[in-house]
Amino acid sequence: MKLLFTFLLFPFLAAAQPKISCKEVIKPYEDFQSPLAFEETVVALQKTLNSKGITVFATIEHHKAAEAVGESMSPATVLIVGNPKVGTALMQENPLLAIELPLKILIYEEGKTVNIRYEKVAAIAEKYHIKQNFSTAERIDAAMQQLIKSTIGN
Repeated sequence: MKLLFTFLLFPFLAAAQPKISCKEVIKPYEDFQSPLAFEETVVALQKTLNSKGITVFATIEHHKAAEAVGESMSPATVLIVGNPKVGTALMQENPLLAIELPLKILIYEEGKTVNIRYEKVAAIAEKYHIKQNFSTAERIDAAMQQLIKSTIGN
């Protein structure tokens, strides 16, 4: 009886499987290598952001926090940045996106290499099903990419 029930139920289970989209998936992070020293990169990026009207809301120096509790780690700083004139439209379309903003930029040292990473706004917008203002997210990403490249001389 169980076998018959399972056999009869199988077509319904197969039909209930989610459809897989072939839509291109957005790479969630943008990564850069800086030719500058770690502290130089942090300061230069803060200066560039401020000059473009982007607010640096907070600077979190993880390596210094680790030192304060007797731990050590490679240099790593997170800049929390944004411009409400630009980001508000995304949050108006889906208020849940507000948990992702302001943006975070990570500057970290790995070995002798200084790296910069930020989460693409288009990837965030896709996660929150932003449609109407998706082009805004793409423009933010293009501006951030250009801003970071110009800061580190790429």
